[in-house]
Amino acid sequence: MSQEVKPETRYVKFLEHHRPGLTPGDYEIVVNQSVKVTIGGRDQIQPFTKEQKFTVAGERFELKPTDVEAVFPPDGNLGDHSNVFPHIILNRSTLPWERVADVERAQAGVPWLALLLFDADEKPKVQSLTLAELKKGGVEQFQPQPLILEKGQHDDDVVTVIDVPASRLKEIMPTAEELVLLAHVRFGTNPNGESNGEEVAVVISNRLPQPGKTSFAYLVSLEKRLRNGVLEGDGVIRLVSLQSWSFACEDHKKSFKELLGDLNKTSGPPATLRLPRISSATETLETFLSKGYVVLPHHFRHGDQTASWFHGPLIAGHIKNPGMKLPARTADALVRYDPDLSMFDVSYSAAWELGRLLALQDKAFSTSLYQWKRERAQSVAQGKQWLARVPFQKLMQAGDPPDPVSDWFESLRKLEGVPFNYLVPDERMLPAESIRFLRVDETWVDCLADGAFSIGRVSSSDHATDKLQAKSLAASIEEPRTGFLLRSEVVTGWPGLQVAAYAEKESDEKQIALKVSRIDQLEGGVLLCIFKGEIGRVEISQKAEALHFGLKLEGSVFSKVLRDPESGKPATQIVTLNDSSHWRSKPLRKLNVTALASLLNSNQTTSSQFALQMVEGAEKVIFRIQ
Repeated sequence: MSQEVKPETRYVKFLEHHRPGLTPGDYEIVVNQSVKVTIGGRDQIQPFTKEQKFTVAGERFELKPTDVEAVFPPDGNLGDHSNVFPHIILNRSTLPWERVADVERAQAGVPWLALLLFDADEKPKVQSLTLAELKKGGVEQFQPQPLILEKGQHDDDVVTVIDVPASRLKEIMPTAEELVLLAHVRFGTNPNGESNGEEVAVVISNRLPQPGKTSFAYLVSLEKRLRNGVLEGDGVIRLVSLQSWSFACEDHKKSFKELLGDLNKTSGPPATLRLPRISSATETLETFLSKGYVVLPHHFRHGDQTASWFHGPLIAGHIKNPGMKLPARTADALVRYDPDLSMFDVSYSAAWELGRLLALQDKAFSTSLYQWKRERAQSVAQGKQWLARVPFQKLMQAGDPPDPVSDWFESLRKLEGVPFNYLVPDERMLPAESIRFLRVDETWVDCLADGAFSIGRVSSSDHATDKLQAKSLAASIEEPRTGFLLRSEVVTGWPGLQVAAYAEKESDEKQIALKVSRIDQLEGGVLLCIFKGEIGRVEISQKAEALHFGLKLEGSVFSKVLRDPESGKPATQIVTLNDSSHWRSKPLRKLNVTALASLLNSNQTTSSQFALQMVEGAEKVIFRIQ
């Protein structure tokens, strides 16, 4: 296995803003109509009036989970974020402009949402209040009066607020001009610039995280809190927090690139799903271990104990097809014995029994399966009787299984619902910060499916009937399946990783990715990926939301490589942020956003142009199978 890191090519278009047609509030439509009627040569005009009242509702004190697409850095992440401006992505592209922040300059388009960043020693006091308590305000906490509730908002609704000393808040709060630059809209496009996804709104912070510390980000409401661009309030200022998260700023070894690049360094080779090599292992033992086998206790029905070989559905390499005779009457029929080692192999027996238990556990499925099998058996019997009375006629065929039954088996063949200790029978096979490439043992999956299909298989006649029925549900998939298990902080730190597998080892734009059988995040920071076909290389990249905004840091010097406004590609010009005018407070790592915008563009810079210049691409890591 080898790996390389390179940026992921994506197409994104930035817009300055997306202001709503109507802001939240109560509205009334009045329609007047006059009808002219001529009666007896005289014109009569009859007026009609219709009034319709309606309300436009919008988020004000909290955001639903569906309102937030993603945050960066991810919540709870540990990584090198000291040169990154945190941001939040909102699913509704009009949200930052749906309310007014500056009551004196309502037409200036100042967003009512701001993303504030605090260090651990600056963390504000957070508490939950009812709207009735929020309206009362307090002697120490400045709260604008009066707070008028809109329809759908009630005094007993609970909101989250933060109390921040006015002196500190005014040090880190963006100015009104900066707020305009720190919110924009973006959407994905194809190479021709045509949109291929929904628009999202992005709100960026104006501070860089302090290295070696935990940072806390709060998306706060500035609704009617500004007067001519100035935040009102003294003493302690209370702000409504709509969303918050935290992350730690560690060294570069915790970055996306470094974490994936250092996989397997602790555990060492091999990169396949097997136990570590044992120096004293015999050739026979190493042969079994190389195939993904482990030794497990085996208890016989009569109380005797021994140790047997076992492997799960995910194996390290090719295993010769054992030619198991399915359908099986019992799990014992699938136990194999190795006379050379005097040991049993219970792998397929355990798979069969597991499938049966999973089926019995799902009452709705087992009932549906049993009823369908009975109906099919009766249909076949009736067909035989008809054939006996009317010779040379085609035997009647029973119907296909109901969709819930077929879907259940399809899910089972993807190993969904299979306990993790069957997939990885020994934790040493998948240590922390490791990637293990694997192959699916389709015979194991066949036994799993046959065990589930065995519901109602009691007599020899049931077994004979199942021989005719089981093929469509429990037969092997002809196409091989391969994949990998990834256990790393990357899985939890960067949710929704983009994974693609190719049969070819070398990259080419004309190549088509292998079809996905299953990509699923399991517990414990484990990512399971299975593809249809033989993988030659795997590409793991961050989500499009992982596009972030930041500066290049070399030593203590920050700089920014400018992008071409037309193509969006990095140009040769570099802007260095050494001058104190580039920072409103360098100790607080608070950027002078307007000054930087002027450096990036000598003309007036919009939020979309600022976002284009500040964006950093998502990275991609490629693993090649040797």
